[in-house]
Amino acid sequence: MRNQVDSENPAPLEPIRLSATVHRPTAEAFRLFTAGIGEWWPSNRGYSFGGGRLKAVCLEPIAGGRLYECYIDGEEFEVGRVLVCEPPTRIVFTWKGRWPEPTEVEVRFTPVGSQTRVDLEHRGWERLGASAEESRRSYLNGWPTVLQVFVESAAMPTTTGPGP
Repeated sequence: MRNQVDSENPAPLEPIRLSATVHRPTAEAFRLFTAGIGEWWPSNRGYSFGGGRLKAVCLEPIAGGRLYECYIDGEEFEVGRVLVCEPPTRIVFTWKGRWPEPTEVEVRFTPVGSQTRVDLEHRGWERLGASAEESRRSYLNGWPTVLQVFVESAAMPTTTGPGP
C-alpha cells in the first residue's frame, strides 16, 4: 500500500542544524563546550532531566565517555555516550535522555581568525518512532537557547588563576 509508514525503516526527519560564532580560539571553545559544560549549561532555565535535584552536568570528552547529570542525592542520570572525540574540532555523542533509542548530536569547531564557528547537528529522530516529530519539534525550540547560552558564556572573560 502506498502512503504507509514502514515501521522498520521510517523516513528520516531533517536534522536540527544550528551555527554560532564564539569569541574564543578553537581549543578554548572546545574545552568550554565539553569538559566545561557544567559551567554554562542552562540548567537554571529548566534544561535538566532532574529538575531541582541537579547538582552538575558533566561530559567526559573521550570516546566512550559519558554525558550525564549528577544530582544532590548522589544519583546520576546518563544522557548519552561520546562516540567520537577529536579535540579541538569535533565531538559526537548519543542523546538518549528518556527515549528508548538514542539520537546523535555532532558539534564541530572551526577556527575563524581568533574566533570559532560552532556547528551543532542533532540527528536520528526517526529512531524515536511515533514520538519522533514531537521530540524533534521540542528540541528545535530548545537547542537555540542552549547554543545562545554557550555563546554568552564563551564571551565571559576567562580566569587565569589567583591574583596578586
